[in-house]
Amino acid sequence: MAGELVEDDGLVPIYRRSALDAASCPKRFYELYERPDPIEDGSDAALRGQAFHETARIYILRLAEKNLTGDAEELKESLDEAIAALRVPSHLIKEVENLAEKWAMTFEFDQDSFLLAEETQTLTAEDLGEDYGLQWTPDLVYVRGGELEQVDWKTYWAGITDKEVKHEFQAQVYVWQAAQKWPNFERYRFTFNYPRLGFSSTAVWTAEEVEELEVVVKSRVAIINECRKSGEWKANPGSMCVFCRLDCPVKDHESLDVSRVKTEEEAKRIAGELLVYEKAVTARKDALRAWCGDTGPLVSNGVQWGFTESESISFPADDVIRVLENHGIESRDFSLTKTALRSYLKTKKHKEVAEDLESIAIKKKRSVFGSRVWRGGGD
Repeated sequence: MAGELVEDDGLVPIYRRSALDAASCPKRFYELYERPDPIEDGSDAALRGQAFHETARIYILRLAEKNLTGDAEELKESLDEAIAALRVPSHLIKEVENLAEKWAMTFEFDQDSFLLAEETQTLTAEDLGEDYGLQWTPDLVYVRGGELEQVDWKTYWAGITDKEVKHEFQAQVYVWQAAQKWPNFERYRFTFNYPRLGFSSTAVWTAEEVEELEVVVKSRVAIINECRKSGEWKANPGSMCVFCRLDCPVKDHESLDVSRVKTEEEAKRIAGELLVYEKAVTARKDALRAWCGDTGPLVSNGVQWGFTESESISFPADDVIRVLENHGIESRDFSLTKTALRSYLKTKKHKEVAEDLESIAIKKKRSVFGSRVWRGGGD
């Protein structure tokens, strides 16, 4: 079966991270790994990612062999070798070259900390004490003192924050697997690097935190086993939907109707639909965001959807008051919104602060259209 390998002692399933990730939706797992003729992803996004990964692998091994931190000529030769080996389509070659060149501008190879690059790691059933094994291929692994770091390249058009890394399934699984393969490190770091965007996001797990990740792996294997037992591989809408391009009996049959209110019955129907539509709009935006993050900006009906560079701006409160007073503006005319103080109003550790802030709050009533849970009688 796809997604499984055969060990010497018989047929033993060995799951890669991508297979476990797909298991959150049994239908997706079946289409990609279980059916006799599994669907293969031959999209430009997939080919682009493969070409970049192969380029990075060759380049890093060349740098390691020659004890270099970076070299333009080595990068060019690595690109040529990867493009030829993978037979990259002509329309993708320039993009792959641009990605690799932009990445190399900020990438500095850490020779002293280098452990391996793009080497497949296997945890056998015997290693795990289970009836299955696990396999993964970390893009780059560094060892620095008591910390082991795995780096993963993502050629997307969008990235995530450091805080979000710790909730990513891939990061959790890779970290847990690394701790089984290379035990006794004090910390395990996982880093996503975005060559197109020129930045990375990273998170660290302590040895104690890593132990809690075992359930992440086991729960996905349990889903697969249950589906094999029942023979049912049902679609389960979730976070993977925004990236999935497979035909789906659930997602492909959703519809949106444009209506106007003429009667109370219609009003009630539309009110009920809105609860669904609001979620549908959010889901569609998430899907489009994922599409643009994977394939780039999209132009439709004269409107471009995609990611643009932006920056957040904040001002230290005490400095703001000082500047205002220096210009003859009294600080009593200056106020902060509830959103700006949310971290102090909503956390238990600042309970006393919240009480004092609430006592000085300036409250203004206004009318806002929306919905809320109805606690009264009737419909």
